[in-house]
Amino acid sequence: MPGMAGRVAEPPGPRTPWTWAGAILLLGTLVAGLVGAAILLWRFIDVDALLEANDEMPPSVEEVVAEIVLPELPATVAWTAYLYESPRSARFFPNQDYYSALLVRWGSLLEVVGATVERVSGAAAIDSLGQGELLVMPAAVCLDDEERDALLRHAERGGHMLATWALGARDEECDWLGYEFLRDVAGAETAGTLEGRPPTYLVAPHGSVIAAGLPPGSRIELRTEPWITLRAHASSVFWSDWALNPRPAPEGGAGGAALAHRLDSGGRFTWFGYRVDVAASEPDQRLVDRLAQNAALWAAGHVVADVDPWPGGYEAAMAVTLDVEHSFRNSRRLARRFGAIHVPVTFFVVTQLALEHPELAPALRAVGEIGSHSVDHRQIAGRSWNTQLAGANQARADIAAWSGDLPLGLRPPRELFDSLTLEAWRRSGGTYLAASNGARSAAPDIFDVESGAIVVLPRVVDDDYTVIVTRGQTRPDSLRAAFASGLEKMRSLGGLDLVTLHTQLVDSDRRLDALESVVRLAQEAGDVWIAGASEIADWWMQRAGLELGVRERADRSAILWVHNSGTEPVTSAWLRIYLPGERATYAAPEIGEVIPESHYGPWGLRVRLPIIEPGESLGILLPRRAG
Repeated sequence: MPGMAGRVAEPPGPRTPWTWAGAILLLGTLVAGLVGAAILLWRFIDVDALLEANDEMPPSVEEVVAEIVLPELPATVAWTAYLYESPRSARFFPNQDYYSALLVRWGSLLEVVGATVERVSGAAAIDSLGQGELLVMPAAVCLDDEERDALLRHAERGGHMLATWALGARDEECDWLGYEFLRDVAGAETAGTLEGRPPTYLVAPHGSVIAAGLPPGSRIELRTEPWITLRAHASSVFWSDWALNPRPAPEGGAGGAALAHRLDSGGRFTWFGYRVDVAASEPDQRLVDRLAQNAALWAAGHVVADVDPWPGGYEAAMAVTLDVEHSFRNSRRLARRFGAIHVPVTFFVVTQLALEHPELAPALRAVGEIGSHSVDHRQIAGRSWNTQLAGANQARADIAAWSGDLPLGLRPPRELFDSLTLEAWRRSGGTYLAASNGARSAAPDIFDVESGAIVVLPRVVDDDYTVIVTRGQTRPDSLRAAFASGLEKMRSLGGLDLVTLHTQLVDSDRRLDALESVVRLAQEAGDVWIAGASEIADWWMQRAGLELGVRERADRSAILWVHNSGTEPVTSAWLRIYLPGERATYAAPEIGEVIPESHYGPWGLRVRLPIIEPGESLGILLPRRAG
C-alpha cells in the first residue's frame, strides 16, 4: 500500500464485532502395547493420533479466563485537559450521536485521572493554549487548513497532544487527503491503513508507559475495522495476530498501533490508531481504557509507575521444561546436558509410566524439579470433580513414591484445564500449572479458587512437537530457529519463554545441541531470568502481593507507596517509574534517608526495592528539582 506520499485506502465506518474460538485437539489414553512401538515411531508419527481409537472421545472443555487486576491509577494534583470538539468530524459519522458520545466517554476517562475537562474548538482556541497544555483530539478526522496549521504550531512550541485514529486525514468537507498530516505531526516514518482482517488484535509489551500496569504482552481484541498503523521508533503497542506476533505495516516493518514520545520541541505526543470505544468485550475495554489513561497522564506531565514483572532487574524469563511420556531414558541425557551448564529443568512425568524407571528419579532431581504430566496421559479437563481430584492425589502420591518429593507443578495433557482442574490440583497441594492461556498474554495468570491461589504458566511460543510433528520440520536447524524466535519474542514482550520439549523428540545430540545453543543465547543476553517453573510461579505469586500507589505533590514531585499484602517476603523487586520530563528534571529517589540503587533508561527510572516483609509498606520519594 502506498505510503504518505501517495493515496491510501479510505477507512469505512464501523463494522460488526468478530469473535473467534480456539480449536481443541483430541487425545486418548497411552496403551501399554504401544509404548514400545512409540519409542521408534515418535520421531516421524503423531502417536496421539494412533491412540485416539483406544479411548473414548475426550470431554469438551469450557475455557477459564483469569481476571486481570490493574493497579490503582496515580492520584494527581489538579490539572486541565483540553478536549477538542470538531463539528466537521461529527458529521463524518453516519450516527448523529456517535461523536458526541465519544467525547463524553473521553471526558469521563480524563476526569477519572484527575483532570478538569474543558472543551475547545477551532484554530484560535488551539493557538491560545500554553506551552505545557495537553490537547486531546479523539477521532478528529475532518480538519481545515487553519486547524492543521494550529496543531503544528502547538507541537512546535512544546505543547502536548493525545490524538486517536485518522487525525486530519480529511479536509473541511470530509474529503480524503491521506495520512501525511498525521505522519508529520507524529514524527512517524510511515503511516497507512491496516486493512480489516478479522479478528483484530493489539499487543502491549512491558516497558512502555502506555502499557503500565498490564501483564506483559497483553493481547486486546478490537472490533474489526481498517485501523491505522504508524511505523515509528517510539511505537509502544503493535498490531498482532492471535499468537502475539506483529502484523506487518503496509509499507513493511511491524505495524504500530500506538505510540508515545517526546517531540524535538519538548512536547509529548501520544496517539492510538483506533477509537477508544471499539473493544470486542468488556475485559478488553478495561485494558483499552487503561492504555488511554496512561497516555493522558504521561502526556500531561504526570509520573506513571509499575512493578517490573521479573526479579533482579531481568526483562524476561525462561523455564526449560520436558514432558517425560515416552523414551524415558532421553530425560537422563537432557538432565546431564543442562546440569553441566547450570540450567534448571522442570520434568513433567506421566506418573504410572515413570514408576517403571526408578533409576531415573535421582538424576532428574539433581538438575531441577519433578512435576506431573497426569497419571496416564489422558485428558483431565472436562472430567468430573471426583475423577480430577482422585487423579491429582494419585499423581502426587506416585511422584512422591518415585522421587521422594511431592510435586508442585502439573502440565495437564494437551495443556488444557478447566476450573475443576485448578481446584483439584490446588486442593491436593499443588501450586501451579504449565498450560495454555489461549495466548491472552505472555505472563503467568493467577486464579483464586476455593483452596487458595494457583498460578498458570503459559506457553505462547512453539514447542518441539509443533516444529517436528505438526510442521514436519525434523532438522535440528529448524528446531533451533523456532526456539530462538520464541526467545526474542519473549524478550521483546517482557514475558515468559516456557521452553517445552518431549523426551521422544529430543532423541539425538544434534537436537540437544540446538536447544542448548538457544539457552546459551539467553544466558549471554544477560536480561533473561532462567529459573525452574516452581520458582517462577512462586515469584509471580509474591509479586502479585505488591500493591502500588502514586501520589503527586503540588510541585509535581511524586511519592510512591509499595505495600506487601502477601504472606511471603518479596526480594529483588524493581520499580519502573515513567518520567514525563528529562532526567535532569528529577533528583535521585529516596527511601527514607537511603538513596536506593537506580538506573535511568529511555522511559525514565528503574529503582531496586529492598526486601519487603508481609504487611510492610515502603515509601519512595521522587523529588522534582527546582526550576
